Amino acid sequence: MGLNRGWIVIALFATVVALTGGASRFDAIQIVPLRAVSALVLITSLFFLSKQRTNNEGALIVMLGCFALIGALQLIPLPPWLWKSLPHYGVVAQLDATLSLEGQWRPLSMAPMRTSNMLGSIVVPAAALMVAIAFSTSSKTILRVIAGLGVLNALLGLLQIVAGRYSLLYFYEVTNRGSPVGILANENHAAIFAACSMLVVAFLGLKVRRKSGALLERILYSAAFCLIFFVSLVGGSRAGLVAAVGAILVSLCMLALSPRHRRGRSAGAVETRRWLDNMPGLILVIPIGVVSLTVASFLALDRVPAFRDLLDQDGFEDLRWSIWPVITNLLKDHWFLGAGFGSFEQVYHIHEPSTLLMPSYVNQAHNDWAQFIIEGGILAGLLVSGLSVWFTKQIVAVAAHRALKGGAIFWMSIFAVISSASLIDYPLRTPLFQVVTVWLLVALSRDARSVEAR
Repeated sequence: MGLNRGWIVIALFATVVALTGGASRFDAIQIVPLRAVSALVLITSLFFLSKQRTNNEGALIVMLGCFALIGALQLIPLPPWLWKSLPHYGVVAQLDATLSLEGQWRPLSMAPMRTSNMLGSIVVPAAALMVAIAFSTSSKTILRVIAGLGVLNALLGLLQIVAGRYSLLYFYEVTNRGSPVGILANENHAAIFAACSMLVVAFLGLKVRRKSGALLERILYSAAFCLIFFVSLVGGSRAGLVAAVGAILVSLCMLALSPRHRRGRSAGAVETRRWLDNMPGLILVIPIGVVSLTVASFLALDRVPAFRDLLDQDGFEDLRWSIWPVITNLLKDHWFLGAGFGSFEQVYHIHEPSTLLMPSYVNQAHNDWAQFIIEGGILAGLLVSGLSVWFTKQIVAVAAHRALKGGAIFWMSIFAVISSASLIDYPLRTPLFQVVTVWLLVALSRDARSVEAR
């Protein structure tokens, strides 16, 4: 297959992930075909790899490999004298004594089956990384695929609202029925994905704005941005609403900083351009006005449930705040060695106070950064630190080019949205977000490398 056709493989793989990778639960039936297809894509991609392409994204490959290695180390059986000497494994030793299972070799992970499942789940982001590297997919192509996923998410969410809460358009058994979750299972994840999609669409639209003869593309990107924004307004996610408003503000900043195409203009157009350059604030008047009127209309018609929740609910009564003392204790207990990737639910039950017992249960920390340290320990923290250093280096390279300041704002903003959402939720636990984040990292790497080559 020619490399110029590689975008077809990327698009087909993205379609499979969109239809099967929107849930964070380990027991979702959709993960079976998803991992099977991902393994096939990964194996196929290995045949198209070359040393140069691998070296270009070597840092990302190494970091993903280190993540898999940490998970594998957590599954190595340890002799009884060793694992019993580890802190906070006393409860396991007591259970062994009660069940007459003394002398068992046990791994570091306190939930080996969940850690094994996590290790198997790495095949999805690994396939996403390798397929992008193997076919030398450009940054623009990657962003177009992500924008397409954003539009698909919005269209499906709109149809879900029209069809009602019992519609067959909801892909997952455990989901927020009645909300425009789109291709995801969780309304918060769908809203954050919508905000990221808005940023991607805006960035692509501003790139097209520099070209002449691309009127159709400009219209398509503008329509896609409005569609995603309108659907995100009718969702019930408070964090998603804040992220959508932030995406609009960032898009306006990119618009103000974006260079414009100047060649081939008529005399009248040149005079208009000169007049706008003297009054740059006018460039933002129309989009700000349209957005403000749209939001005001939705609020007046009481069509923004997330805004209503912001006013009616006390954030400190939310469950994620109630469990924070437990999360803090888990961090103190497991920050060094980690409890094992995927083990949070079981470990939380050991520390769960009786005051938090309820019909529903906690299966995630609702703070992915804290949960990552609880499950992976200090090695996971070092991995996050390494990724942060690499990311900062790429951003500095992009920002060094004066004409790409809008691009630097885009990259900082989209990863800020994902990182901030991970402080109060767990979007990166879904395969779809994992794939999109990996592709965004690859696209950033290629943008930074293209700047350095100039």
